[in-house]
Amino acid sequence: MIQGLYHIGVYTKDIGRSIEFYSQILGFTVKWRGIVDHPTMGNMPVAVVELGGCIIELVQPANPDAVAKEAGPVQHIALKVEDINTLTMLLKDKGIQFYPDEIENLPSFWKGIKHIFIYGPSNERIELVEEY
Repeated sequence: MIQGLYHIGVYTKDIGRSIEFYSQILGFTVKWRGIVDHPTMGNMPVAVVELGGCIIELVQPANPDAVAKEAGPVQHIALKVEDINTLTMLLKDKGIQFYPDEIENLPSFWKGIKHIFIYGPSNERIELVEEY
């Protein structure tokens, strides 16, 4: 039986840069890092990062062409945040750019949210969401 979300997998061009982004910029903790000997994809550097129960598996595939050049079938990863205004100021101080440039209010989405998007180092789209 399905019990819930296990992790979100993100292919990365550079595992070190992705670990730095998720841990030093977004505040995730590195839970594990190693080389996975995959039977069909070869040896791949992999890291698992976690924050507030959200687990992201970062994978640097042996074939760099496997990393999407554009957004793929997973359109974005959404991270629940607290005090989105302060967070965006802190991220701007770290050189992070936002898309769109300003926080958007979506009162018609579910319970009502404020949100903004950033991109990770391998072009993964990350939504920062604060519920009303």
